Amino acid sequence: MNILIVGGGIGGLTCALALTRAGHAVTLVEREPRFAPVGAGIVLAPNARRILSWLGVSLEQHGAPLAGLDVVRADGALLSRMDASRFKDRYGEPWAFTRPALHDALSAALPPSVKLRFAAAVSGIERGPDGVTVRFDAASAPEHYDLVVGADGLRSSVRGLVCGPAAYRYSGVTCYRGLVPNPGIGRAIEAWGGAARIGTVPLAHGQLYYYLVLTAPQRAPALSLAELRKACAHFRGEVAQLWAALHELPPLHHDLEELDAPVWGVGRVLLLGDAAHAMTPNQGQGAAMAIEDALALTSALEAGADGALARYAALRHARVRAVQLDSRRLGQLAHLEGPALGFVRDGLMRLIPERMAAAQYVRLVEPGLSLLARCAA
Repeated sequence: MNILIVGGGIGGLTCALALTRAGHAVTLVEREPRFAPVGAGIVLAPNARRILSWLGVSLEQHGAPLAGLDVVRADGALLSRMDASRFKDRYGEPWAFTRPALHDALSAALPPSVKLRFAAAVSGIERGPDGVTVRFDAASAPEHYDLVVGADGLRSSVRGLVCGPAAYRYSGVTCYRGLVPNPGIGRAIEAWGGAARIGTVPLAHGQLYYYLVLTAPQRAPALSLAELRKACAHFRGEVAQLWAALHELPPLHHDLEELDAPVWGVGRVLLLGDAAHAMTPNQGQGAAMAIEDALALTSALEAGADGALARYAALRHARVRAVQLDSRRLGQLAHLEGPALGFVRDGLMRLIPERMAAAQYVRLVEPGLSLLARCAA
């Protein structure tokens, strides 16, 4: 099939790799004049990392393995520990990357057969019984494709053109992110402190990915660095080392918004990644879901374009919706405010046995690995 992918992010690039591997002709369009990945750091759990490895993406030189994740109180006391090393032989470890490094690895893996078009934005889509007609601007001639994939993010123009206005949901928190030289933090840590949360992830080459998440009204003005320090002044322990390395305002700031529920597309226009199911990043699975989507979408096309949307949604909806809702609930739990609620939450977190945390990790990664096994068979 002749397929157009709109959006050159992680999901769009992965989809291009999966579709070309399956023998389809792929055109990938990106509105920017060149690949310009936005973001600081990212963690890929084994469900995503192993799919990318199967697709021929060389990752090891771009990232570093993680031993797991500690969730701690603002004073540094441990609430829970997910020890990923216990699953190393079974799944492999999660890996952490800068987003530009991961994007570079994906784009380097693209075969020459993928047609790349930059500085192009879709302005019109007409669906027909045997394909999709696309316009990029008023002056250009219409182009015909057997299928169109919208992988153009939370504010997807493709979704807007074929599905109408989206129902967005504000999570109640805003997020600041960036990279700094690692001051000596050895594990991935997330510290919960009521209206504030701090996350730190060690990366390769002595870098540290950090994020600061604050309860805030939607579209509130960005805080100054001094105001951020004040909002996080009650944090102690290892994450507090971040302030020794953070001397400038974080370069990235945005409210955490999501789609209220997944939207998979219409007819031969299919949606993928954030365009289909933008979610909060509280389980670190947003990019992983887009990577899984690419594999599932390719599998859904094995029986042809007709009916592909139904097959694709059947493969993805229950899985994605569960991750989306779990991430939503986890974010709400992390930002419970007030001494009483915090005391109860922290007490319950400490009572959760390690085997239950391990079982949750298995539930998170197993479906993606099962999908890979099915597609690789």
